[in-house]
Amino acid sequence: MFFFPTLRMLGLSATLSGAVVAQACAAPALVHSDPAPGARVAAGNVAVKLTFDTVIDPFRARLLLLGPSGVPQLLPASPIDDEQQSIATSVALTPGHYVLHWRMRARTGDPVQGTLPFDVGAPAAPVAAR
Repeated sequence: MFFFPTLRMLGLSATLSGAVVAQACAAPALVHSDPAPGARVAAGNVAVKLTFDTVIDPFRARLLLLGPSGVPQLLPASPIDDEQQSIATSVALTPGHYVLHWRMRARTGDPVQGTLPFDVGAPAAPVAAR
């Protein structure tokens, strides 16, 4: 007699735990970037920072930069916070249009990727002292 209510309770338990697991394994989403998409930055040493909504696996992160030369450049990146939700690097860039292709993975989730287009202009002229 207790067989069907027990099965029903086990099924509900399995369904609820599956929802929790699915949420915990979600792919990370980009919440902030430097430079911002479409931004124009000064030529020279450009800092690149990507921040995500969850803990990422920095050892599986991939940053590929395409610039005006058309030659792809693989950029090294390191976690910059204890929570490991951000990675950063810097690269010397000349004026032109650039697209950063990124690919991230949460520690237990699926990979996610995206692009970040930005422009690099001439370095700012120094301000003369009067």
